[in-house]
Amino acid sequence: MKALHRILILIAASGLFAVPAFAAKPAPSEPTSDVSEADIGGEAFIQMKLEFVKFTLDGKEWENHEYVDNRKTLVIRGVERGSEHTVVLSPRESGWEPYTVVLKPTDFKRTNVSQKGKTTVIAFRAKHSVDFAKAAAPAPAKPAEPAK
Repeated sequence: MKALHRILILIAASGLFAVPAFAAKPAPSEPTSDVSEADIGGEAFIQMKLEFVKFTLDGKEWENHEYVDNRKTLVIRGVERGSEHTVVLSPRESGWEPYTVVLKPTDFKRTNVSQKGKTTVIAFRAKHSVDFAKAAAPAPAKPAEPAK
């Protein structure tokens, strides 16, 4: 029995069964800002009553976008905030007139967005609401007068 006790003491002394000490939890690091706020692109939220409206940004198609809220809110991401932009919205449904929204640099407001729990992200958002006008019905053609 003494031999077994001596073996266990030798093994414990060698560190094979050493129990790791519980380290104190490191303090959360302070958030660092690697990006200047001036470099953060803007987001345009355009609410509509129609779904999947086609659009152009400054006359060009824009790929960085998505539709949310039952496909009735268009979110355009990565918009440069330092200049004015023109968004032309064209409904896919017939009977509605296109609508033009002008995004001004002052429209983008700083917003803190919480994502995945405690992570806070800074975003600059411009919000607009659009109400499309009904397209004018074509005037009925007048019958041609008979020639005399």
